[in-house]
Amino acid sequence: MTSAFSVSAPGSSANLGAGFDVLGLAVDLRAEVGLGDAPQGAQPIDKHHPAAIAYERVGGSQQLWSRSRLPMGRGLGYSGAARAAGAMLAVVEREHSPAVATEPAAREEVFAVVAELEGHPDNAGASVYGGLIAASADRVAQLPIVHDWVLLVWIPDSTTSTDKSRTQLDAVVQRVDAVANLAAIAHFVAGVSAGDESLVRAGVNDRLHQTQRLAGVPGSANAL
Repeated sequence: MTSAFSVSAPGSSANLGAGFDVLGLAVDLRAEVGLGDAPQGAQPIDKHHPAAIAYERVGGSQQLWSRSRLPMGRGLGYSGAARAAGAMLAVVEREHSPAVATEPAAREEVFAVVAELEGHPDNAGASVYGGLIAASADRVAQLPIVHDWVLLVWIPDSTTSTDKSRTQLDAVVQRVDAVANLAAIAHFVAGVSAGDESLVRAGVNDRLHQTQRLAGVPGSANAL
């Protein structure tokens, strides 16, 4: 393979419905990271960039460039996508084969790195595996989507900090809320798999984090 090449990864919408830190969905907007001469629209990135950090974690050491259609800090998983692309770029470079990117072992390696750096396996899993996923810290399950759903995305005018928004969450949750969320997750997954809109609607009723986090994003409650 040549010394100039790139890898891209999709952004994601995570915390789907009641699937807080579990359910993630890849979106058709990607972050691209590469080596060699930067193409039109790309910019060199420094060692502090999420993609560069993931790239170096897997053993890469060259100067990178990046370009992306994903807005930063707007809830579409930019950092997860950039890290997934950077980590996979290092794997492809190490193995001297672009085909390695489709191998299960490579994806498992990249997911482990991205999930650790992100701290959120749902974003990491969606960017590494694509489609709809359910993730834990060390495992990703790809879930079937049989209906031709249309994803409508609301992008806020202001940026948000995931870490800051999580400080607003309750440290302890009530059992009744936990049980309600478990039921909603089951409804959501079943609804998406079966193409049942009523189940999907039932599955977006969260009782663990949405109320607290919406307060920090102007306009988000109205968007929902």
